[in-house]
Amino acid sequence: MEAVGAGLPTQSGPPLTEFELSVGERKILQFKRKPQITAVAELVWNALDANATEVDVELRRSSMKAITDVVVTDNGHGMTPERARTAFQAYGRTWKTSRTHTEGAERILHGRNGEGRLYAFALGDQLTWESAAVVDDVLVGVRIRGNADHATIWRVEETAPPRERPGTTVQISVPEGKPLSRLERDDAAASLTAKLAFYLRAYPHVRVTFDGRRLDPIDIIVGEPVDLELDLPQEYAHEDPPAVVTFVEWTKRMGDRKMLLCNADGIALGEHGSDWSDGIISFTPYLRTNLFNGLSVDDLHGLTMSHSGLLDAAVKAVQRHLAVRGAQISAEVVRQLKTEGIYPYDDQPATGALAIERQTFDVVVTAARHALPNRGPARNLSVNLIRTALESSPGDLHTILEKVLALSDADRRHLKNLLDSTDLTHVIGAATTVTNRLNFIQLMRKFLADDHLRKSLREVDQLHPMVNKNLWLFGEDWHMSRSEMGLTNVLQAHLEDLGEDVVLEHELEAVTQPDGRSGRVDILMFRSRRDDSSTERLVIELKRPTVKVGPKELAQIKGYAEAIVDDPQYSGVNCKWRFYLITYEYSDKIHREIRSKDRPDGLAVVQEEYEVWVKSWGEILDAGERKLRFFQEQLNYEATDDRVTQHLRESYSHFIPDALAGSQDEAEGSQRDEAVDTTA
Repeated sequence: MEAVGAGLPTQSGPPLTEFELSVGERKILQFKRKPQITAVAELVWNALDANATEVDVELRRSSMKAITDVVVTDNGHGMTPERARTAFQAYGRTWKTSRTHTEGAERILHGRNGEGRLYAFALGDQLTWESAAVVDDVLVGVRIRGNADHATIWRVEETAPPRERPGTTVQISVPEGKPLSRLERDDAAASLTAKLAFYLRAYPHVRVTFDGRRLDPIDIIVGEPVDLELDLPQEYAHEDPPAVVTFVEWTKRMGDRKMLLCNADGIALGEHGSDWSDGIISFTPYLRTNLFNGLSVDDLHGLTMSHSGLLDAAVKAVQRHLAVRGAQISAEVVRQLKTEGIYPYDDQPATGALAIERQTFDVVVTAARHALPNRGPARNLSVNLIRTALESSPGDLHTILEKVLALSDADRRHLKNLLDSTDLTHVIGAATTVTNRLNFIQLMRKFLADDHLRKSLREVDQLHPMVNKNLWLFGEDWHMSRSEMGLTNVLQAHLEDLGEDVVLEHELEAVTQPDGRSGRVDILMFRSRRDDSSTERLVIELKRPTVKVGPKELAQIKGYAEAIVDDPQYSGVNCKWRFYLITYEYSDKIHREIRSKDRPDGLAVVQEEYEVWVKSWGEILDAGERKLRFFQEQLNYEATDDRVTQHLRESYSHFIPDALAGSQDEAEGSQRDEAVDTTA
């Protein structure tokens, strides 16, 4: 090495040069915000533009596994000190500017703007290039240094050749605490491969490795790339060759999925738009046209203005192809499940809701196809778990995909975006809610229509908890409301003053009969909801079914209302109160008070601050059913006695009257006996 250094030819500049770029520091430091994989790709491109056939990207790590240095080594023609001074001193100018191919016309050039080296600031703050090149048949060396703290200052130093053959090593020192998470992700190598795919396919003798793994598009490409024709505005009609989007599918999920802007040969020059979100296909679209040759970073950012028609046509072409390709993949997945005999739906769904559920299942199982077990009972179980979640609890779907199928975070994120965009799970969730509410209404009718069940229904541990779970009966917004414990003292004091035999709902556990069962009492429930400007409060008194509400009970609820509204801590507060007296039956003696021509049925008192309502369970259930009738027709759903009983057992098993539970046990025992007899 010393012998070579002793024969250094005379260079056109001094051994050490320090200069300041004419462009401002802010302009340079904008590159710190560039994507990390893109920064690595630019360093690789620089090596490939120097005719390198081997490029190695090494991630050096500390004992704590944190990346300390990113080192890119190549065997290209290297840089002479003269070329280094020229290239690093002038922002936006490079020896590539007037060329289309590398030296010796060996390969297509990627960069022509002299900006690629600045992308290294996205990876670290201290940058060092050490290069060896041949000048007059002698190997010479050069070292270039830059630092983010003084981003416009660069040092170019002639050195002894740092290696025995031409080539360049770039070392980026990563500041302590700076995360390079994009480089450590499982899809990092695949994302870098996507950016270099066309180049590596065109020049198979070129070898690029990333963190010890060779990048080979053949390993991750599905089939052959597809060229999508664009419906272009007239202004692009005479471009030769015409612009085209090449759609490439990958076997691996990509984290970086923007459209790549390329020259006609597919060499990526930049990116456009946001990441494509598709739960089924992992892909990269390459917009290929020579219109992008020679564009600077600023030019690429301005493409939405200068070439909006071209970009819109490209996006629409990708969207059309995604729809077709997604349907093809889904059809194949469904066909395979049917062949295996584990597809959980009939060919002709019985209802519109079932058709939507089936459509959603097809989307989910297609997106999760790679995570499904290959065969056997585990595969069948996974398919049925997805069906069960969609049928009854779409909210559990993501848990199943995460815990059972071990779907990756990225795959679940893309699937969530897909489902959110189609609103299918929202429809299924709404259908499930409507179905459950219809079942509850019929369940209540079943209780109230049967004298024996109605008399045996206990308020404390049966009626109250069921009403508590279905406050939508009093208005949809109350379904998500909560008790306001601040009302407790006011309500309790008023009940004591009046000597009322009424219990606040949070005190119900203390109400028991001698045999340990919950007692039969009237219950006072209370809820609040607030927004920025006002508060609404709901107070509900549940009367025992054996109580026929008359003037006395109506006077009591009026007394609650007046006392609470007039309480000093609530007086003058912007609040609207609603008091409901709920009963199985009320007396004709209060008919006129709750049936006034100038206000809704059941409204006994209406004041600025509060309202008092008296409602029978029959009226409340009728009103709830009317609200659901439209949805009931759309769902083609009928709450049969069997369905209601099944819903009762699944959702309200702890609140079933003994009489009804006994009849169910008997029915189930009879069915079991019949099954045994038939088998015999």
